[in-house]
Amino acid sequence: MVASLTLCLIKQRAKNPEQKALRRQQILLATKERFSVNTYEEVNLNHIAADVGITKAALYRYFRNKETLFLALYVESLELLIASSDGRLSSPELSDYLCDVLVQNPIFCKLSAILHTILERNLSHDEALEFKLTLLDLMKKFAFKIKQHPQAGGLSEQNIFTVLMHVQQALIGVWHMTHPNGAIADVLEKSPLTVFKRNFEDTLKEHLSRLI
Repeated sequence: MVASLTLCLIKQRAKNPEQKALRRQQILLATKERFSVNTYEEVNLNHIAADVGITKAALYRYFRNKETLFLALYVESLELLIASSDGRLSSPELSDYLCDVLVQNPIFCKLSAILHTILERNLSHDEALEFKLTLLDLMKKFAFKIKQHPQAGGLSEQNIFTVLMHVQQALIGVWHMTHPNGAIADVLEKSPLTVFKRNFEDTLKEHLSRLI
């Protein structure tokens, strides 16, 4: 029944708020599925529109450009990350807790790696302001969750927020270092250049352990 309703909505223009919200979620889901196996550059809005069953022009009624679409996916991914963070509070070390939360949310990590260099481009002033205010609110919520960890109890909200900024910086660098592309990825498979090949989770854990 749910599947039939979804297909029905795909074939017609969304009219009421509920249908529009569902359509928007369908677009985000299609984008997430494409981005999980492709780079940002390889994700094509025509393909996303086709996946959802709408035209590219209809997609633009929900997202002005590719950047705003991916920023919406970034916000959704961060919300999911925060929601999933409670289940890992039992990690004995704060650095392990943060690393586990990040590693279990690869789409957020992948989006973080291109946030400042790609996704925050081509935004209007109002779009930039809305995104950063949303991000600030979510980071505060994440900081509140982190404060529940035994090792973070004595830290102020500002201290935790500062830690999160450093964690984000480490995440971006580690992601790029451990996800080489093209010819570089090929040459790192052969000795003696395998010394440059690093595992994302292990490297991130090492960075966060030293940081915290």
